[in-house]
Amino acid sequence: MDVFQVINAVGAEVVANKAVAKVDGSRVVVAQVIGDKMVLTAEGEEMAKTVKPAPAPKAKSTKSKTTKAAAAPKSSE
Repeated sequence: MDVFQVINAVGAEVVANKAVAKVDGSRVVVAQVIGDKMVLTAEGEEMAKTVKPAPAPKAKSTKSKTTKAAAAPKSSE
């Protein structure tokens, strides 16, 4: 699991270049930006071993729910 999957799985939010999750009422830094990359902290690595990836959002159906308009009767002139 990569760092962003861990962040999503634990419900962390990114604030001031750190991903912070609430665990048992206290805030835990699970990842932080070092250089140009987000990397897991020691606590984040421990959490990564115990959490499952967050489920992917389901795709919505692309079918149109509109009905076809009835054909207008032709006028005979």
